[in-house]
Amino acid sequence: MDIAFAFDEAYAGHARVALESVLDRGERDDVTFWLLTTDQVAKEQEPSLRRQLAGRGRLHLLTAGDAFRSLPVAELEAMSWLTPGMYLRLLLPDLVDGPDRLLYLDADVHVCGDLGPLWQVPLDGVPLAAVRDAFADRFDAFGGIPGSGPEHPADAPYFNSGVILINLPQWRELDVTERCLAYLAENGDRLRFPDQDALNLVAYERWRRLPPRWNHMCSYELEPMAASERAAQDVRIMHFAGPRKPWTEGFRPGFRQQRHRDLAARVAAFA
Repeated sequence: MDIAFAFDEAYAGHARVALESVLDRGERDDVTFWLLTTDQVAKEQEPSLRRQLAGRGRLHLLTAGDAFRSLPVAELEAMSWLTPGMYLRLLLPDLVDGPDRLLYLDADVHVCGDLGPLWQVPLDGVPLAAVRDAFADRFDAFGGIPGSGPEHPADAPYFNSGVILINLPQWRELDVTERCLAYLAENGDRLRFPDQDALNLVAYERWRRLPPRWNHMCSYELEPMAASERAAQDVRIMHFAGPRKPWTEGFRPGFRQQRHRDLAARVAAFA
C-alpha cells in the first residue's frame, strides 16, 4: 500500500500525527509512505521521521522547492486555514515513481480503521476516487466553480480533495496536473477552494464516488455532537475540514480531541 501526504511548514507537525494514526490503526506491514514537502521541512524532519517509521513502514521523502508558493490562495477570511501547501498534492503524480496507485491523505485527518478495502477499490478508466464534499456537494454551491461553463450542470456532484485514491497512469495520461495548474493560472483572482475546484473541473465525470466513511468531514456546522459520535462508529477516515481542528482554540472537547493529543504525544517521543 502506498500512502502520500503533502504539506508545507504550517502542517508539518499535523501531518506527522496523521501518519501516526495510519500506523495506529493499520493492519498491514507493507505500507510505503510518500511525503512531499519543502526542502527546509525535509531537512528538519527527516531524522525524527525515520525514527517514527523504523520497523513500521518505508519512507520516500520528496521535495518540490518553493515554486508552489507563487500559486494563488483564496483571500477570504473564512478560508484562512488554507496555505499554499495545498497545491503540493497536485505535484505528487509526477514525483512518485513505481506504484500504479496512490492514496493521498490530507494532514488534518485521522485514520480510524483498516484502509485495505479502500485500497482495493477499482479505478478502471478514471484518474481518481473521492468522497462527495459535505460542505459544497454540487458545482453551484457557494456561488459556483469559477470558470465552469454550460457543460457543467449546476447539480453536478463535487468531491472533497482531502482523501483521494489516485490512478497514477490514468492521471498522467489525462494530464491532470498540467490542466489543474493551467486552470489556477487563469482563475487565480476568483478562487474559492483552489486545488479542489481545479480537480473537480479537470476530473468532471471522470471520478469514482466513495462512501462517506472514507472521508468523514467533521464540522460543527454539519452535525450535532451526538450524531457525530454515532457516525464515527462506521468512520474509517475522520477529516477535520474547516477552520476548527483538534489543535485549535474552540474545538469541542471529546474523543476526537483526546485521540489527537494521544497521537501527538507519541509523535513527540520520536523528536
